[in-house]
Amino acid sequence: MAKTWLVTGCSSGLGKAVALEALKRGEKVAATARNPETLREMEEKYPGQALALRLDLEDKESMEAAVKETCRRLGAIDVLVNNAGHGYRAAVEESEPDQVAELFQTNFFGPAELIKLVLPGMRERKSGLLVNVTSIGAVRGALGNGYYSAAKGALELLSEALAKEVGHLGIQVMLAEPGALRTGFYDDRLKESKLQIADYDVLAGSYRKARTGSRHDQPGSPEMAGKVLVETILRGDRPFRLLLGSDAVKAAEQTLEERLQELRDWQDVSRQSDYIEN
Repeated sequence: MAKTWLVTGCSSGLGKAVALEALKRGEKVAATARNPETLREMEEKYPGQALALRLDLEDKESMEAAVKETCRRLGAIDVLVNNAGHGYRAAVEESEPDQVAELFQTNFFGPAELIKLVLPGMRERKSGLLVNVTSIGAVRGALGNGYYSAAKGALELLSEALAKEVGHLGIQVMLAEPGALRTGFYDDRLKESKLQIADYDVLAGSYRKARTGSRHDQPGSPEMAGKVLVETILRGDRPFRLLLGSDAVKAAEQTLEERLQELRDWQDVSRQSDYIEN
């Protein structure tokens, strides 16, 4: 029996790939974007199966309306894929408060609110899957991307706690951690602080857009990532965390090995803070 999916950020990239792959497999998909007109072709290609809806993670009313319309037109939501988001380039000291607030709203608070909107129905049915797309940037803080890593990292820790809270209700949680995908993520949608501090110029080649350019040579394919993610979602033995891309695997492996080694190197010191009984 076909399941009903609600997927955010479907105008391009990974979100579009996930929506199309799910549709190809006979699933019903509410594909959302801030401008639903970008999704009309998908809706026309899959009449009665695809539904194009407006959803803006800065607008709670649009989120409420999208959830309500999905349930009305396609049935109760079985799978939520929180995919929409964008990056932000700036050293921590260079960041601007209004941009950071918007970044967290789009990458953390908005997805968290959407989860809360679909959970009542999932609790009632004692089933459902919540998929949060984060980033390899949530596994390790990337130079010049501190706030982006922080927002995605917050969504990961929220997901860990959520999985423990809803597991006994028959609801599952999953994280997808993409590496660099060949999408428009690195173009206009990648925001950047206007403030530039000279002391960080030596690092500019690693994060400032004027120095890094709009390359389109990332190793990851959004179409293949979408295919892999949908295939994994449909499996019965899916993992809690799924890395997407060889670069993500390499970065995660290196980061986790370094973290484990540091733990081992300092564990004797760490244990000295235990209370000593007299």
